[in-house]
Amino acid sequence: MGKFDKKVALVTGSSVGIGKAIAIAYANEGAEVIVVSHKTVDKGKATAQEIINKGGKAIYVQSDLTTQKGVDYLFAEVGKHHKKIDILVNNVGHAFATPFDQLSEETIIRDLSSNFLATVLCSKKVLEFMEEGHIINTSSIRGLDYAGRTHLIGYCSGKAAVNSFTKNIALQYAPKIFVNAVAPGFVWTEALSKSGEELIQKWLGTIPIKRFITPEELAEVYVFLATSKMFTGSIIAPDGGYTLLEKQ
Repeated sequence: MGKFDKKVALVTGSSVGIGKAIAIAYANEGAEVIVVSHKTVDKGKATAQEIINKGGKAIYVQSDLTTQKGVDYLFAEVGKHHKKIDILVNNVGHAFATPFDQLSEETIIRDLSSNFLATVLCSKKVLEFMEEGHIINTSSIRGLDYAGRTHLIGYCSGKAAVNSFTKNIALQYAPKIFVNAVAPGFVWTEALSKSGEELIQKWLGTIPIKRFITPEELAEVYVFLATSKMFTGSIIAPDGGYTLLEKQ
């Protein structure tokens, strides 16, 4: 018996990296998983197929969740297979490096749409499928009130908005829907591995546990939060102690 037998989990941004690890972890615990991505279609289909090949249940949906139209399409597709959703993980997001002097209306809207708006739209729409359950939002240590990066202002602002939104809808949806956010530190993904050896070593030097978090380790936090009924409105920061020390 798995922790999520007979439960349905919708994981957005789940074709690669953290989202993929969460989708697989949920499937390993018996959940029927909806894998979602926008641009990485082949990888999204591959993630769903990987789950199926291991004896799990999964479907894949391609959709742009930064628009209401895209969100409506996603849930319409989900509705063809499932009448309810027990777990929603809002994992869509992207960090665009933009120096301050290059910030514009366009770049800010892009950052907020990807890192905040998609979370809002999906969290509202899921109520059509969820009377009780869990919503888990992926934030970042960069959205905490004592951390940030000057060339990621839009991203940091979007994640800070996710944190505030999480607390607000935790109150709005209580007591039947538990809403929390995970604010990871440095996670060893393909994107991080391309940061360059000098920067990688600099970051390692500022993490007390002296290593990066793996996506699989991080997924364990999402599994825990999707089973707990004592946390709501919490921002959990699995960061190896990074925010205790260097913030930049």
